[in-house]
Amino acid sequence: MHISAPCPADPTASYIIIGAMYLDRCPVNRMIPIYLIVAGILGLLQNGLMLLRKQVPNNAVVSISYRMYELFIGVVSLVWFILGTIWVYSILSNVCFNEDDVLCYCNSVCYWFSFVMITITYVLLLIIIVAVCCVMVFSMRMFDRRQIEAAGTAGYEELDSPTPVPNQEEEVTNVFTEGLFLGDENFVNYNATNNGGDT
Repeated sequence: MHISAPCPADPTASYIIIGAMYLDRCPVNRMIPIYLIVAGILGLLQNGLMLLRKQVPNNAVVSISYRMYELFIGVVSLVWFILGTIWVYSILSNVCFNEDDVLCYCNSVCYWFSFVMITITYVLLLIIIVAVCCVMVFSMRMFDRRQIEAAGTAGYEELDSPTPVPNQEEEVTNVFTEGLFLGDENFVNYNATNNGGDT
């Protein structure tokens, strides 16, 4: 099982660079630059493990080990992403970008980069969820339609099938066969009775 890092994979290096550049320039919440650095490191680790797993021989034990490491990093990344969301969104209405206001200051590049990347991640997740729901609904409708068409075809085949008509030759053969089992005397009586009924 593989859990992707919640932050986009391509700008992982920019996470580390921006977080390191503005490490001491967000006093309103000093965890925001740290969030960027750690998120970038987790993204690089996860991408590195994915590349290494493709290079190693097809060994079940090694593959399971790599998948376990990826799962662990994915879970940590998910938890860290949730914490970053809280740290960034909680100061949205209070943050300011004037260095003189020490209590509410955060560097604009550091804050808006964090805000935009987190928001993009949520938008992508929403798009994926909507797409999956649409595919599931479409698949269910197609399945129901095929079931209805199959049931309708079976009903038409039953209506079109002719009703079997009794065959007189088969009736005579059945009578003769019954006579053989009844014995000669009973068979004569059986025929006499049938002939008398006919007359």
